Amino acid sequence: MDWKILLAAPLAAVLLVAGAAPLAPANGWSTGSTGSTSKAYSIGIDSQVQFQGQRSVSVQSHEGLVNATSHGAIIQYASGYEGRRVRFSGWVRSEDVKNWAGAFLRIEDSDVERFFGSQRQDLTADDLPLGAGASTSIGQWTEVNLVADVPNRPGAMIAMGAMVVGEGKVWLSTMRFEEVGPDVPLTTSRIEMPLPSPAEREAEAQRHVGLAARRQPPNLSLE
Repeated sequence: MDWKILLAAPLAAVLLVAGAAPLAPANGWSTGSTGSTSKAYSIGIDSQVQFQGQRSVSVQSHEGLVNATSHGAIIQYASGYEGRRVRFSGWVRSEDVKNWAGAFLRIEDSDVERFFGSQRQDLTADDLPLGAGASTSIGQWTEVNLVADVPNRPGAMIAMGAMVVGEGKVWLSTMRFEEVGPDVPLTTSRIEMPLPSPAEREAEAQRHVGLAARRQPPNLSLE
């Protein structure tokens, strides 16, 4: 089998360091959020919360600035896997979750169509990104895996990362993205959130311009 290992993830002891330092920008990553202000969610790298010695990406809501339909996400992209089965995995934990928080994986038919920035009027719950998380807090680091087939169409884009819907905090660490064989089961669970409104999708679409036609997800190791 021809594996494309983009990040080796050693299995070692858990290291969790509590802290309240500001989140640092995550080079090579994109972010997206909705809420009463652009600062409704803090999004970036949390160097204080680590797993297996590696920092984590985090999304954290701010009290009073979000509701049940708000979301914040940190997003990574990959392309060039047309006709392949891929897996995004990592370790996740969350706090103060009231709606949903976890990891997500979304396969787009092209580098133009994006769920959160979609102009389609016929979006349904089946269009929601695949999700590995919970509607309540995940108090201990938990391994998550998301597996999907990429359409065999030029320009198919893969989006992945961590997300909070409504209130809560999530951390995702020790990430890995790879091609897998047809024997690996597909993920069927999806994130739990209302479909974004046309206005929310338009705002999100403005954040995603100029993506390369072919790329691997950079900086999963959070350097």
